Amino acid sequence: MDTTDQGSAQEWVIPDSAALSHDPAFIAFAARALGGSELTDGLTDQQIASLASIGQLRQYAPADLICDEHERTDELYVVEAGTVQVWLDPSSIGDDTAAERRIATLQAGQTCGELALLDGGVRSARLRAGEHGARLMAFTRSKLEQLCENDTAIGYRLMRNLASALALRLRVHDMSLYSED
Repeated sequence: MDTTDQGSAQEWVIPDSAALSHDPAFIAFAARALGGSELTDGLTDQQIASLASIGQLRQYAPADLICDEHERTDELYVVEAGTVQVWLDPSSIGDDTAAERRIATLQAGQTCGELALLDGGVRSARLRAGEHGARLMAFTRSKLEQLCENDTAIGYRLMRNLASALALRLRVHDMSLYSED
C-alpha cells in the first residue's frame, strides 16, 4: 500500500476493486478464502478475485448475531472459516408454544442469505456464529448485480451456483420430510 507523508498526517492510497483483482497476492488470498465455496464453483482464480474485491471480510465471536429473522437486508454471506448456525423462532409468526430451534449449521464454503439477496424480502431465519465463531465474506446485492452486469461470465456462473445451492437445500429438506413419517 502506498503512503504519502504530509507532515504528521498519512494518506493511504487504497486500490480500486479492478486494480485489486489483478494483484497476484490478492488473487492468491481470494482463491484461499473463496475457492472452495459453493458460490465460486467453476470460476477461475482471476474471476474469484474479481468477486472477492467487492466483498467485505467480517469476523464474528461465538454466538454473535449475524442477522436477525425478519430483518430487511440484502447481503449474501460465504462462510470462509468457522460455522454459522441457522435458527428459526416460531414466536415470530405467532406460535408462542414452540421454542426457537436450530435448523442447520453451515460450514466453510457454504453460502447463506441467498433468499433476501435474490428476492429483496426479509430474512427467513436468524444467523449466529457457531461455537468457535465465524469469518464471513459479505456481498451486497448492488455490488453483486454490478459485477454480474459488467462480467456476464461471472454473473452466469454465480447465479447458476446460487440456484444449485438452493436446489440442493430444497432436496435435502424434501428428503427429511419423507423420513419424518
